[in-house]
Amino acid sequence: MKQIWALGDTFAGMSGAEMRRLSERNGASGIWLGLESWGPDGTMLLAALGVFLLWGLVRPWGQVFPRWTLFLRGRRVPRGLPLAPALIGAATLVPYGVLVLGYAALATSDVVTMRSGDFHSPHDALVVTWIGMVAFAGYGAALTVATCSYWLRTCRPAPKPCTVALPVDARTTRNAGGGGGGAGGG
Repeated sequence: MKQIWALGDTFAGMSGAEMRRLSERNGASGIWLGLESWGPDGTMLLAALGVFLLWGLVRPWGQVFPRWTLFLRGRRVPRGLPLAPALIGAATLVPYGVLVLGYAALATSDVVTMRSGDFHSPHDALVVTWIGMVAFAGYGAALTVATCSYWLRTCRPAPKPCTVALPVDARTTRNAGGGGGGAGGG
């Protein structure tokens, strides 16, 4: 939907130029408006950062900095670096997406009315709401699962290496121990 508007086409009765005018009217910053006129708007960039976070939670480079991070490569990623935004994102996106999806379901079944807002009709607003909220709720659910997985994988202490030398042969240990209470004897 955002890509269609960024390319200047029409979706849900709204053209890309109309969306830029709405952003300007609603007080968007110069950077935001510049991004919209160039192509990917700010929400698309935020979504790309969200996907990067999601991949970092499930890939090995989310625990150890990869070689493309130059000065950090090979070092352990601080646990809170991906967990803080992931927990905040999961805790906000899931309830927001689910609640508005519930409202959209009620509006679709004509139990409540959907206001048109900045769109030309309530139906156009409802179409955009369904697409946006499925994305929010779906991403929030995926983020919740990935965050739980990352949390469990990183909260366990690393196994300690064995520091006790094990005997090569139990008979050698018994004979050397003098017949009794030593390691392996008895």
